[in-house]
Amino acid sequence: MSVLSLSSNSPLPYVQQQLIRYGDSIFLIFGVSGCCLNILLLSRRQFQTSSCCTYFQALSVIALIHITIALGLYLYTLDNIDPLGISIICKLRFYIVQSTAMMYRWCLTIACFDRYALSSADVRLRKFANVKIARRVVVAIILIWLVLTLHIPIFYNTINHICIIYNNIFASLYHSAFLTLTGCIIPISCMAICTLLIHRNLTLKRQRRQQNAPKAKENEKLQSRRDQQVLIMLLVQMIFYSITVIPLMTMYFYNAITIYLSKTLARIIIERFALFITEMINFLFPVCSFYLYTMASHMFRVELKAMLYSFLKLQWLKKNISIRPIDYEMKVKPKPTAHAIEFNSNKLERITEVSQERKNLSPDIIQ
Repeated sequence: MSVLSLSSNSPLPYVQQQLIRYGDSIFLIFGVSGCCLNILLLSRRQFQTSSCCTYFQALSVIALIHITIALGLYLYTLDNIDPLGISIICKLRFYIVQSTAMMYRWCLTIACFDRYALSSADVRLRKFANVKIARRVVVAIILIWLVLTLHIPIFYNTINHICIIYNNIFASLYHSAFLTLTGCIIPISCMAICTLLIHRNLTLKRQRRQQNAPKAKENEKLQSRRDQQVLIMLLVQMIFYSITVIPLMTMYFYNAITIYLSKTLARIIIERFALFITEMINFLFPVCSFYLYTMASHMFRVELKAMLYSFLKLQWLKKNISIRPIDYEMKVKPKPTAHAIEFNSNKLERITEVSQERKNLSPDIIQ
């Protein structure tokens, strides 16, 4: 964004500024609210039995951190001094944004492998699709990418208030190749392979079920439907992720192979603007994850309605139920003891009268 401001004749700096002001604002609002709803919904009991949903929940938490820092800082720089001019903020910003991006990408990748393991006929492999194991894997993913992205704060520096990898061709090549391989080629390849294997395993399961035709228990059918819904959510995410990440990684690859070329200022401005557009497209994945779940999964929509209904019901109860002091209740309500005493005295009088009548009648009866 700083490079674009060098040219006053090009309309691209103004276009980029407006895209940040309005586009990133919309992304931030819908992204933060969507991630928060994801976290709340995936914390419900119905999703806690699925190890794949553990990865989805971790993905939502990491994506929330990612878009808050990345988009929030973009919006802050519109009307304030760019804090990236400070070296430590420059290094931290790119380190956090890139590491969190890798974390949620690989949470999605491992979620694909988790579904493959669950669909496998191998008992030992199916043990991987376990909630406890999923939580450990999430912790491992976070630690691994905190370490593997440590080169970013080392390579990035502030030069003339611009946070870039400056005058280091090896670092630029390594960084571009690293992001392209670990952020695009390897994850998408793993997801595609897992999808093919899942399809094969499900086909074999269907054939065995048709041959044996057992009467499945109701809870097994319910769990099977939930697994199918989770698989649909996963496939939709995988396709959308591939669509949003490929343009950005193409720009990284292009920058890597043209790093030795001498470029005019106009070309640099166009390339920077193209990189900015691909970054905005890449933000669509963490921003839209909640809305993808809602559109793809009937179970997710049902749970969303149930959660909203419970929330509205609770708010209505809070609004309509008033708490009165104890003194007020004592004044309004009659004393139950008085009624009891009055009832008992009337009953006693009636019993006495009946006894007296019996005494009066008894001599006649004897006679």
